[in-house]
This record gives sequence, structure tokens and C-alpha cells, in this order.
Amino acid sequence: MVTSAPLSGDLGSSGQAMVNGERLALADVNGLVGPFTVSLTVLNSVQAGMRLPSVAQVASNARVAVLGSSSIAYIGDYDSAATAVSLPLTNQGGIAQLSPLAGYGGFTGSAQAGLDEPHRFYPSGTKSFFRLAPSAVRETPAQAALQAEQGCDASFIVYSDSQLGKLSATAMSEALKAKSVATAGSTASDGTAAQLRPVAQKVVSSGADCLAYSGPINLAAAQLFNRLIVLEPSLKFFVGRAGASTSFTENLSARAQRATLVTTPGPDPLRLGAAGAAFTKRYRAQFGTAPGTAGLFGYAAMADVLDAIRRSGDRGNDRSSVLAEIRATDRSSSVLGRYSYDARGESTLSSFTVSRIVGGQLVGSPALTASIAP
Repeated sequence: MVTSAPLSGDLGSSGQAMVNGERLALADVNGLVGPFTVSLTVLNSVQAGMRLPSVAQVASNARVAVLGSSSIAYIGDYDSAATAVSLPLTNQGGIAQLSPLAGYGGFTGSAQAGLDEPHRFYPSGTKSFFRLAPSAVRETPAQAALQAEQGCDASFIVYSDSQLGKLSATAMSEALKAKSVATAGSTASDGTAAQLRPVAQKVVSSGADCLAYSGPINLAAAQLFNRLIVLEPSLKFFVGRAGASTSFTENLSARAQRATLVTTPGPDPLRLGAAGAAFTKRYRAQFGTAPGTAGLFGYAAMADVLDAIRRSGDRGNDRSSVLAEIRATDRSSSVLGRYSYDARGESTLSSFTVSRIVGGQLVGSPALTASIAP
């Protein structure tokens, strides 16, 4: 088994949580599934000294999985930009790929997608990708509904400086319009400190009362929020699943924390079922922190692969057999609740949790979560 995750740089804490969850799932079976010994090869998708996963490193990681004669599945990548690089390679190699959290809609359908997507991600012609968390196609309307619920009149959209980012910004603007929230303006951000001042100026001059942020999540993003809340104390900030990163939340000022709401996939950590609560307790005992969204979904992804190997019987070392069994997954219970995968590879999980930030940590809000429930 191969997993690719950002273990350093801006996403390091979340990537490590994902891998920690996978390791706990593997420990549950003591590395043994039927007649097979299962081990995990952990690969960092971030090259030394870099802040984010690189194309070269992600491609290298995917090739390690494809070329490894004993590799049965690839868990990753953590983010959508990296998954767009690895998926065509793993698909051509005939190996199942499970992404716990990558949200880009173009991996599984044409909504919020680019030219010739999702087809370009599957050069073999066979679907081999599975996504546990609900995609951005589901998250965008949830974010828009939350902004409407919070009384936003006009939101300014900041998005990542990429094709994926532009598509997400367009989708957000349309979703806001459907909720009678205007788009005050939009701009791309590459997440560098040099853009702090110009981006902040655009937001302030737009007259927006809310900020829909889907740009790079890092220290510079936290500094942008800190600057904006001083310039416009009434601004409200809205961030998607990437906002669960502690490198972001722990660097927000107290005022910026109070102004920020984060939507993350999955159930409220304080309202998990028995399996999820037990896992959270084990995770905290071993690693000293809560698993967060990344840890929960990483655990579930590994559990799905291990269960597929088990159900494959003596063909548990055959890639095509394991891929077919992952497709047939039907979890009556799990750390995430009940789910299965549809023909596109999307899980049936659809919930999002709305959290406030208190002391640099996400704290779920049951009332706000209920307000955007599907």
C-alpha cells in the first residue's frame, strides 16, 4: 500500500493527521488480512524546502505505487491539485486510488470541471478513483447557504491562482446568486506575503461585508484575515475544508478567529457515532491531539482498502479484484457513519460541519451545521 500526503510545508499538520489515521486502521488488523501481510509506504508529496506538493514529487509518488509489484492501492492525494497529477498515472497503472479529502468536481463528473473532464483523468478507460468526502460540487452550495444564513449581502471571492481555482470561484459566484447574495468582486491569490496588501485593498474597496476564501491556506492567509479584520471590523470570513489546517487557525488573531466560520466534510466531531468516538479517543491517546477531519477520513480510506482485500479472498493481491471490491463497498457502520460508493466513485457521504475557531482550534456549531444540512 502506498500513501501520498503533504508531510511538511503549509499542509503538513493535516497531511500527517491523514497518515496517522491510516496507520491506526492498519494497526487494527495487525498488518494481516487473510493470507496477506499489508504494509504502508508513506511518501511526502512536498519536496524539501517547498510549501506545497509539487508536480514532480506527486508524479514520482504515483509511479512508486504503479511500479511496485506488491502495491495494491494508492491513498491520496490530500489536495485536489496533487490528485490531478497522480490520478492519470495510477489509472493507467490499473491501481485503485482513494482520496480522503480532495474536493475537485472534475475527478468524477462534468460539474465545476474543465475541458474533457472527468475523461482525461482516466486514460485506461476504466474508473479507478474513489472519493470519501463530499466534493466541492456539494460544498459550494453549503458554503453559499451558510453565507446567506449569516446575513451576507455581498461576498468577495478570493481563490487559488490556478484553473481549478477559477472554476471554483465561478461556481461560488453562481451558488451565492442562487441564495440572493451578490458577488462584490473576486481575485486570485498565490498565497504569498507579497499579495497581502493588494488583495486586502481589493476586498476593502469592493464594499463586501463577507469574504468567501478558497485561496491557499497558510500563514499568509491568516495574515490576510488579520489585516482585513482591522481594516473592516464587521467583515465575516468563510473558509472550506482546507481551513481545518492548524497552520492557518493557530495564526489567526482573536478577532479574526471570532469572524471566521469553517465548513469541513463529515459529521460533527462532538457528535460522532460509537465507532467514530472510539477512534477519536484512541487517536488522541496515541498522538496527543484530535484526529480532525483528515485523521477521520484517512482512517476510513485505509479501512476501505483493507476490507476490499479481505473480501477479495485469495485474490487480495490482485489490483483489479481489489478495485472491484472497493467499488462494491457498503459500510453499514464506520467512523464516518454509513456510506457506499456510486458508479462515479463518489461516496454517499453528504454532510458538512460548520465550526467556529476558538483558541486556534475548530469547535463545531450544531446550530449552524443544522442550518445547512442537506
